[in-house]
Amino acid sequence: MTTPSDVLLKAHYTAVQGTDPEYGQGAIERNEVAHREIHQFVWLILVEAPGDPREWERRLNEAVQPDHGFFTLECASTEEEQDVRSGKVQLQK
Repeated sequence: MTTPSDVLLKAHYTAVQGTDPEYGQGAIERNEVAHREIHQFVWLILVEAPGDPREWERRLNEAVQPDHGFFTLECASTEEEQDVRSGKVQLQK
């Protein structure tokens, strides 16, 4: 992680059937946060503190049309944080 005050969150994207599921990736990129997809439609994102998952859920959902899909966010696990800190999982911007 880049600074001790950064917060690692996990973002889950649910695409509406018949829409382009890659739309979620675009929403993350439009928010200009470091990220890495760790499972299909699940990303780790690095945000500045305080890194409230509800606030970031709102921000990401504002970047997608509701008829395309939606995000749910949660705090990353301790293991996921360690994977990012150790470089096992490398984020991109």
